Amino acid sequence: MAREVKYVSETIGKIMKEWAKNGKRNFIVKVPKSHHVKEFETLLKQMLIHYAVPVRAEVQEIPVTIECECGYVGEVKVSSPEEIKKVTCPNCNGNGKIISGKKIEIIC
Repeated sequence: MAREVKYVSETIGKIMKEWAKNGKRNFIVKVPKSHHVKEFETLLKQMLIHYAVPVRAEVQEIPVTIECECGYVGEVKVSSPEEIKKVTCPNCNGNGKIISGKKIEIIC
């Protein structure tokens, strides 16, 4: 669980800022598959309760997808958020452009 603590803490900070600024109480948190999504979700819910933040946060898993010069457009497997900078195309082993799943997104 320790691996996701940093990312959950950053996410909670952003949620709290939005909650304090606009009074928003419902959030969708899109987490790339490069994270341990279930671990992230469990920690997020526990920390929101611990800090008594009166919001609802739904976690959704999103794939890491790339678009490559070889024509490949699709999902790639990434084991950790740190590896996102070293993503290679499964078709040609080239460097593709990440089109989704690069970072955690928060939607109000």
